[in-house]
Amino acid sequence: MNIRDAEFSKRVEATVTAIEARTDAELVVVAASRSAPYRDLVFGAATAVTFGLLLALEAVPFAIHPWAMVADLAITWPVAAWIASSDRITRWLLGSARARQAVSLAAAAEFHREGVHATPNRSGLLIYVSTLEQRVELILDLGLEARIPMGRFASARAHFAHLDLDPFITGLEAIGDVLAEHVPHNEGSDAVDLPNAPRIRS
Repeated sequence: MNIRDAEFSKRVEATVTAIEARTDAELVVVAASRSAPYRDLVFGAATAVTFGLLLALEAVPFAIHPWAMVADLAITWPVAAWIASSDRITRWLLGSARARQAVSLAAAAEFHREGVHATPNRSGLLIYVSTLEQRVELILDLGLEARIPMGRFASARAHFAHLDLDPFITGLEAIGDVLAEHVPHNEGSDAVDLPNAPRIRS
């Protein structure tokens, strides 16, 4: 799923607008390319590759000029770091626990950054998606937690198992159905109208 594609923003905004017409809950979608820089993983991988090359150079049966060895190592580290920083390799280096923690912390920060906690009836819902970790995090404010059985959200969350645009929109619509059932729209409600377009983080 390309979160920077105009189609992503257009469909998410239209879906959130339709959902909020049926519920007093306030939805905020934040989409990030990754939830943490993971520089320690990148630098550690580059260092391991460079050290492995050093051992290999030491083991070859012929003499290598010291400056040639230095040049090889100096080139290897940045190239290895560049390769390790790609989403595919970083995802492979990440453990599931580290990915889960990073997404959870980033989502909590966005919950406050976007003012999801500041709706009059504490009826905000953050839907945070992070593409590198392939995870979606839902954070409900206290007003929603008190009114919605968590089991209903668990079934809706299953739609986010694969981060493609169509399943993501289906997941949003499933969440909208839950919200419309348990927190229906009231014409007299004092709601805060946060922007419906997704917030895109690099």
